[in-house]
Amino acid sequence: MKNVIEETFGLTVLQFFDYGQYKAFRTRRKICMIVPVSHLEEDELYEMYQMGQHLLENKERNVAMFLLTKQGTLSFYYEKEKFVLLQVPFYSGPSKVYSLGRSLAQFHQKGRTLAVKISKTNRIGKWKSLWEQRLDQLEVFWRGKVNIQPLNHFDKMFVESFPYYLGLCENAIQYLVDTEIDDEPQPVDAATICHHRFTSETWKSPGCKIPTEWVFDHAGRDLAEYIRDQFDKNNEVFDAAFLEDYDRTARLSSFFWRLVYSRLLFPLHYFECIENYYLSKEEYRDEYEKKLEKMLQESGKYERYISSFSSLLSMRTRKIYLPRIHWLSPS
Repeated sequence: MKNVIEETFGLTVLQFFDYGQYKAFRTRRKICMIVPVSHLEEDELYEMYQMGQHLLENKERNVAMFLLTKQGTLSFYYEKEKFVLLQVPFYSGPSKVYSLGRSLAQFHQKGRTLAVKISKTNRIGKWKSLWEQRLDQLEVFWRGKVNIQPLNHFDKMFVESFPYYLGLCENAIQYLVDTEIDDEPQPVDAATICHHRFTSETWKSPGCKIPTEWVFDHAGRDLAEYIRDQFDKNNEVFDAAFLEDYDRTARLSSFFWRLVYSRLLFPLHYFECIENYYLSKEEYRDEYEKKLEKMLQESGKYERYISSFSSLLSMRTRKIYLPRIHWLSPS
């Protein structure tokens, strides 16, 4: 790897070390992360590079910057795997008063001014078709499992739980469709730079903003995934301060909140757990089995959690009313 990097980029690698979930190395003047990107096409990487350049030009703090090879390309290969190098930004120190909600709102505001055409990483307006496609694929797989005997413990949990989550998916898709019919998007609903999955840890580890984790989408994506992750970490403790700080910085529309709610209804955490279990090696499957067990035990709590989000929003804003999903646990 050292030889390949030195030859491809013209850098002198002094020392390798772990940096968050990535490998990194020092040169005399910089720290670079080695990010695996075999799952990304070159066109996607170029769009991520453009997003990164846009945010850097707009003085967004702590954005990692793509390094180009000597040939001017973004990626390189090592042992049949594809990688990019991202230069870790120099820190000017954290803000005196750090608010994640406000910082994310400002990040999204800058992302909305991106002038280049984004197509490969664009997810805006595509949630319905992507959700339906994912649901159809899992349903076909589930039907196959139903007819196979004997089933292991995970198979049984999946076979028995899928009809419930199918119902949740259908509710989420219908809620999304109704929102697009009944409500009007506002300027705050324009596409922006978002994260594949945004959590409270996204900007902490490895401590910078990583372009290979971005998509171009509605900002509600990041808020919904943050709220979903908070349930996973804190169960029924709702982080109202995060939403208030965000809303204070970028006043949100009812269309925005309804999109967030539809995404919370869609059980993405369930899909990812099932998919990861069947795609992972045997030694990692225990982790996903425990995760699914916990998820099924807490399904009632999650219903109450997203139901309380609806009530909290109506109470705090006094303007925005989210249509209720009547079968969700009210208390």
